[in-house]
Amino acid sequence: MKPVLSPTSGWIARRRYAILFYALLATIAVGPLLEALDIGRLAMEMLLTASLVAAVFPIGALHKRRTMLVIVALALLLRGLSAYLDSATISAVGAILWGAVALMAVFGAIRYSMSSARVDLEQLYAALSAYLLIGVCWGVVYVAVVKLYPGALLLGGQPLPRGLGMGDAIYFSFVTLATLGYGDFTPATPVMRGLSVFEAIIGQLYLAIMVARLVSLRVATVSSE
Repeated sequence: MKPVLSPTSGWIARRRYAILFYALLATIAVGPLLEALDIGRLAMEMLLTASLVAAVFPIGALHKRRTMLVIVALALLLRGLSAYLDSATISAVGAILWGAVALMAVFGAIRYSMSSARVDLEQLYAALSAYLLIGVCWGVVYVAVVKLYPGALLLGGQPLPRGLGMGDAIYFSFVTLATLGYGDFTPATPVMRGLSVFEAIIGQLYLAIMVARLVSLRVATVSSE
C-alpha cells in the first residue's frame, strides 16, 4: 500500500526536479557573489548543502534516500572538518563522497528525463539539473585537488595566492564544461588536465545526446497526435 502524501508533499514530489534546478541555479549564480562578503564561504556551503539535499530528494526508494542523506551528512561533516583542521586528505575524502552522491543524482535525473515517450516540463528540468549538477560536482572535486596539489591550477600563469574557493572552482568548472576556454585559469598537472578534458568531453556528449533524445521524443509525440 502506497503512503498517502499531504498536498504539500505531493506538490514537492511532482516538482522535485524543478526545485533541484533552481537550487543549483542559485548556487551557481548567487554563491560566487556571496563569497565576496564576510559570510561568503558559509553562505556558499549552505547553498551547496541545499543543492545536495535537493539532488537526493528525487531518489524514489525511501531506504536509498535515507542512505544518501547519511552520506551527504558525512560528506558535509568532512568538509567542515577539513576547513577547521586545514586537512587536504579529509577534504579529498569529503569531495569523493559528495561526488558519489551527485553522480547518483545525475544518473537518476537522466533516467527520469528519458523515462517517458512524452516530454513535459519536469523532464526538461531533470535534464537541465543533470547538466548543472555535473558542473557543480566537478567544482567540488577541483577544490579538493588543489588542496592536495596547490600548484595544480594556475591563475594568469601564477599559483593561486589564496587557494581555490568554491566560487572560482564552479566558474572554472562551467567554463570547462561548456568549452569556453577563457584562459584565465590553467590546469598545470596531469591530474587536473585529465579531469578538465574529461569534463569537457562529458559536457559536449551530454548536450549532443540529450538534445537529440528530447527532440526525437518531441517529434514522436507530435506525430502521434
